[in-house]
Amino acid sequence: MLRLVFFPILFFLISLESIAQNRFDPPPNNGPVSRGRVLVRGEQIQIERIAYFTEKIGLTAEEAQMFWPVYNEMDNRRNALFEERALIIQNFMNNADNLTDRQIDEQLKRLVAIQQEDAALPVEYDAKFRKVLPARKVMNLYVAEMGFRNSLLQRMQYIREPTRTTGR
Repeated sequence: MLRLVFFPILFFLISLESIAQNRFDPPPNNGPVSRGRVLVRGEQIQIERIAYFTEKIGLTAEEAQMFWPVYNEMDNRRNALFEERALIIQNFMNNADNLTDRQIDEQLKRLVAIQQEDAALPVEYDAKFRKVLPARKVMNLYVAEMGFRNSLLQRMQYIREPTRTTGR
C-alpha cells in the first residue's frame, strides 16, 4: 500500500523539477554556452541531474550508456502525463461554465487514467532498470532522485525567501 502511494507522489514531485524553471527570468550572462546561447535553467538542471545521479548511483561508463536512455524514456513519459493532466485542469478552470456534465465526466475519467498510468510507471521502469543495473544501483537511483529533488526544493526555497532586515 505504501508503494502505491509513495512512488506516484515521489515521481510527481520529481517531475516538478521539469517545470520548476522560471521562464520569465532572463538567463544569466556568465553561464555556460550551448548552441551559441546561454543555457536556460532547465538545461542547467539536466546537466546537474546527470552529474548528481552518475555520482550517487555510481554508474560506470557502460552502465550509463544503458541507463540514461531508459531513464530519459521514463522521464519523458512522466512529463507527458504531467503536461496532459495540467492541460485538462487548465481547460476546466478556463471553461468550467461552458463545459457540459458529459465533458467534465470525460475529463475526470481521463484524469483518473493518467493517474493510473503514472502509478504504473515505477513498476514498469523498475523492471527495466534492473535489466541494466544491479539492485543496489537501482536503489541508489531512488535515493538519488529523492536527494536531487530535495536539493532543488531547498534551492527554490532559498531563492524565494525574502531578505530579512531589522526594522531598527
